[in-house]
Amino acid sequence: MDINNIFDYKKFNDKTKLYLNKVMDIYSLIMDKIIIQKVEKFHEKKYYTFTKLDKKVLSLFIAGFLVDEDIKNIYSQYDDIKLDDLLDFIDIKKNDIKELPDDKYEDFYKKNIQLDLINIIIKDSVLAINELNFLTPGIIISSLQYISLRGSDILDYFALKYETSGSFLGFNSHPIFEAFRNYIFMDGSIGKRETTKRSYNNSSSLFTEFTENYDNPKLDENKIISDDFDNDYVWETLESIQNKFIGQEKAVEDLFNNIINNQQLIRRDDYTDGQRSLIFLDGPTGTGKTAIIREITDKLDIPFVSTSITNYSSTGYQGGNITDNLNRLLQKANGDLEKAQGGIIVLDEFDKIAYSRKGGLEMKKAVQQQLLDFLGGGKYDIDIFNNIFDIRKVEFDTSRLTFICLGALTELRKQKTENKHYIGFGNENTNKIVTYKITPQDLIDLGLEPELIGRFNTYLHTEEYTKENLINILKKSTISPMIGFEKWITSKDKKLIINDDVYEAIADAAYELNTGARSLQTIMNNVRSHFLSKVLKKKNQEIKEIKLDAKTIIEINENTFNRKVRR
Repeated sequence: MDINNIFDYKKFNDKTKLYLNKVMDIYSLIMDKIIIQKVEKFHEKKYYTFTKLDKKVLSLFIAGFLVDEDIKNIYSQYDDIKLDDLLDFIDIKKNDIKELPDDKYEDFYKKNIQLDLINIIIKDSVLAINELNFLTPGIIISSLQYISLRGSDILDYFALKYETSGSFLGFNSHPIFEAFRNYIFMDGSIGKRETTKRSYNNSSSLFTEFTENYDNPKLDENKIISDDFDNDYVWETLESIQNKFIGQEKAVEDLFNNIINNQQLIRRDDYTDGQRSLIFLDGPTGTGKTAIIREITDKLDIPFVSTSITNYSSTGYQGGNITDNLNRLLQKANGDLEKAQGGIIVLDEFDKIAYSRKGGLEMKKAVQQQLLDFLGGGKYDIDIFNNIFDIRKVEFDTSRLTFICLGALTELRKQKTENKHYIGFGNENTNKIVTYKITPQDLIDLGLEPELIGRFNTYLHTEEYTKENLINILKKSTISPMIGFEKWITSKDKKLIINDDVYEAIADAAYELNTGARSLQTIMNNVRSHFLSKVLKKKNQEIKEIKLDAKTIIEINENTFNRKVRR
């Protein structure tokens, strides 16, 4: 797969080119306007402003109404979002939209649309870069549901304007995107997906056309995961997840198997509470604990919420209530209570609620007491808001939830390894390995209640990364930060040349930072900062190649972290 070909304007098919031309017609009208919308609701006036990304997202969405019959047929199923309303939303009329000159489209696309389109399709959606084969209007519009618009007024505006239920928080949560899952996009046309099974969202099943082998029958039926989660495709997804989290393959497999087993158990008629895995997952900072779980749930379409346990308190103390996560889970399930009750709640920084029994904080003890009931499986009444005049309660049964509690256990690891005997190999400059145990008793000694620790029946862990792991992530992982760096370079019509010694230099620098795999991203961000001027300045357009070598990486790293002081 060549990303340059996929996002090359000249190589779009006629249907995609017609659609993107209309996107550019719309965006050219509004790109420099300061758009302010005034909405009166409940006798209050609210003003909205929109960023350039907001305008691009809306242009991509609106263009589907105008030029693509297949997309218009899907839009027509929902009468709450109309073309006239959307045009009014961006303060233009249909007759205002004029076509750009034919010879202007390609240049306009490169300067204003291409980079954001790459981010929307590759970075912000659930798609892996190696799954994309070509673009259609349906692919682009479907991907809008995954783009992050945090800090944007679009979400607030739509939620207020349409008075939708709690399952619709804004533009990219509208059920219209769910409808796209019932269709298969192939070579620019759309066919209805025929199935009586529940369709589970994963990065490939939504977009059949992203696959390379269209003759493989598994690309259609077998990507619809059955209710008992024993479809062959479920197990095929495990390898793709492991390919992302290189160095954590064992943790990925253990988590995946336990989550699948829980999903199978809770669908059985003879299921009884107590059979499911309640998981404690520990691992050093930066080893991907939350990211792995998020990837698994994305692949299997299991509702998932993650939060720090330090945000919550028990009744009578300042802070949120841990049962608030049930409302969030129901929103993630688009209001489907049964699906939400089979979801996953991740409680991060679990070790932070440990307290000293000699003089501990009563609030931490109170939170632990509340968690005893919450993790044990109970029924909770939660409020559902359709609007301020329509509030109802539903009973949420937590006995089928999968709970995963996370802890870095930094101080405990330090204590365990300080005087340990190291098993060395190679010379002094290579990695050394130390083996140590973390047991439930260690967590109790740390300050967690024995009854609470007794709730966990499954203990898993991620491993600290070695330099070899970091090099392999750079070279082989489908989410390597080197991929993002290369995408950025190629989007500016330049070529990236990488010397063989670069990967080891980046891994050495990242290893010294000691923040896990995320340190690779830190180093690559520093590298990108170094090249911003060469890549972005118009006067440097004649530079067609960006070269990376070990010497450059070392110099960038030293300049980033070295400080000067006058003595």
